[in-house]
Amino acid sequence: MIGEGSTTLPTVSVLTPVYNGERYLQQCIESVLSQTYGDFEYVILDNGSTDRTPEIAARFARSDSRIRVHRNPTTVPVNANFNRVGGLATPGTRYLKYLAADDLLFPDCLKLMVEVAESSPAIALVASYKIHGNRAVVDGPPFPDRVIDGREACKLFFQGHLGVLGSPSNHLIRREALPADGPIFDESFYHADTELFVRLLKEGQAYAFVHQVLTLTREHEATLSATFSDRMGSRGLESLVILERYGRSFLRSPELEALSRSRRMDYLRWLFRARVKLWDREVWQYQASRRAEFGLNVGMIELIDAALREVGASVWSPRDALRTIRRAFSG
Repeated sequence: MIGEGSTTLPTVSVLTPVYNGERYLQQCIESVLSQTYGDFEYVILDNGSTDRTPEIAARFARSDSRIRVHRNPTTVPVNANFNRVGGLATPGTRYLKYLAADDLLFPDCLKLMVEVAESSPAIALVASYKIHGNRAVVDGPPFPDRVIDGREACKLFFQGHLGVLGSPSNHLIRREALPADGPIFDESFYHADTELFVRLLKEGQAYAFVHQVLTLTREHEATLSATFSDRMGSRGLESLVILERYGRSFLRSPELEALSRSRRMDYLRWLFRARVKLWDREVWQYQASRRAEFGLNVGMIELIDAALREVGASVWSPRDALRTIRRAFSG
C-alpha cells in the first residue's frame, strides 16, 4: 500500500479500480484532486496492470496523503475488482463514489452530490446529467425535481423513461444503504451496477438527482463493455432477469405482467435474430449458458411465436427488414 491517508475520517471514499489504465489515469486522478469539495479519501486498486499504471498512481500518492494505492497480486474479473476496492474504503465513511479510470469528475461533482445527499437520510443514490462520449445525457427526473421515491425511479427506468440506473462513475452511494455484509456488487451479473442500483431502490429508498453535468464517461477503442453487450445481448437478458427478480417491489401485478411480457418478447425477438446468424454460434451459446445460470427458461413455442412476430414485422416493413439484415451481417 502507498499513501498513509489522513487521521480524520473522510465523508466520501472515491474508488478507482484500474487495469492497464495509463492512457487516462492521470486525467482521472487530476479530476478528483481538482474537486471543490475536499473531504474525501481516494483509493486506487490496481488489478495487476502491466503498463505504467502503478507508476502513475504512486506518483500522485506521494504528493497527496488522501490517496491510497493498492495492488492485486493477481488479476481478477472486473466486478470482483469493484468489490475489492469497495472493501478498502475506510470504515465509517458516509458515501462511496466509484470512478472508472478512464472517466472524469467535473470540479463541483462531489460538492453538489454530497449537498443533495445530506438533505435527507432516506437518499440512497445520487446521480446527475453527464457527458457520455460526445453526447450530453440529460436523462433524469423533470427539473426542478431533485428527489423521488426509489420505487418510482425503478419503474421509470424499466419503462424506458429514466435511463440513468447504470454507470458507477455517475453515482454517489450512501454507504448505510448497502448490505452490512457480503459483496457490494453481485458478480453473477455482467451489468452488476444496474442490478445494485435497482436492489438499493426497490424498497423505496430515495433517489436524488443533480440537474447539472457532473461526470464524463469516455467511449474509445479500449472500452470493451459496450461492444460486448451489444454483440452478446447481455443487457437485454439481464434487464429481464432483474425485472423478474425485483419487479414486484415497485410495480403492481398488472403493470409487472404487462411489462414483463413486453420485455420478454423484445428479448425473444432479439434471440431469434441471433439464432439466424448461423455463422456466429458464440452468441447463442453465451445466451444459453447465462439463462441457465439465472434460471431463466425459454420455451420453443414462445421462441417460435417471437420468430413469427419478427418475420411478420419484416413483411409489413421491407425497409426495416433490409436494415435488420444489414445489421445482422455487419455484427
